[in-house]
Amino acid sequence: MKQPDFIPGIYNYCDTWCERCLFTTRCHSFQTQQEEPVASGLLSPATKGDVLVQQLTEALNLTKQYIEKLRIQGNIPDVDEPSEAEKRAMEEEVAFRRQQAKNHPIAQLSHKYLRTSGDWLRNEANLLEVAGQQQLSMVEMGIRDYDEALATLNALKDSWEMIKWYRTLIPVKAMSALRVLSDSTIDPHLSDYYLGKAKLVLVCIDQSLQAWQTMLETYPEKLDEALDALALLSRIRREMEELFPQARGFKRPGLD
Repeated sequence: MKQPDFIPGIYNYCDTWCERCLFTTRCHSFQTQQEEPVASGLLSPATKGDVLVQQLTEALNLTKQYIEKLRIQGNIPDVDEPSEAEKRAMEEEVAFRRQQAKNHPIAQLSHKYLRTSGDWLRNEANLLEVAGQQQLSMVEMGIRDYDEALATLNALKDSWEMIKWYRTLIPVKAMSALRVLSDSTIDPHLSDYYLGKAKLVLVCIDQSLQAWQTMLETYPEKLDEALDALALLSRIRREMEELFPQARGFKRPGLD
């Protein structure tokens, strides 16, 4: 999109947490969703499905039209149709590379973190409620004032929500970045795209580690139970930085 108010491509590298985003008015993806009835929450699940299918179909048609326009303009050369043998060879190569990505340590570790953090959140489901009762007791006893207690509770709630949000995002975006292993192209735009996805994964990990630290500063006795999750995050970060050494330096549009 070339409108001056929109930040081009910001939605490609964000954490999709629109409720916390400062750039929703400049995000074409968000504005498009707001215009669709599926975003209103007033449709039944079946109707939502039909609307989503229609949106995807329209998006694919627009993409085809764009590619055809580029071809006509001479930006995409005509190529000969590959033979059946060549098609099979390409399909086998793609399947092999995709399996390679699924078997990569980053993929395995990120999915293990998803399960481990999920178990921790379920086991500690009452943590925020207990924290609230503890802070209230300390205020009533005069150990803490109200503002200090409220700040502690807000920090814990924020950390809890970050752990919960990013635990599902990390494996999804990690797999997006790992598509570089199954893509034989050397197109610089795609290379930047995968680099941006890797940067997003690293940002999610950084935020998650900070959230875990906040949790453990208040409840250090929970450290042993959280060690597995923390170790997994650290390993994923190390693997990502080794596979994408330039990811930290990538500037996400509008976000970095």
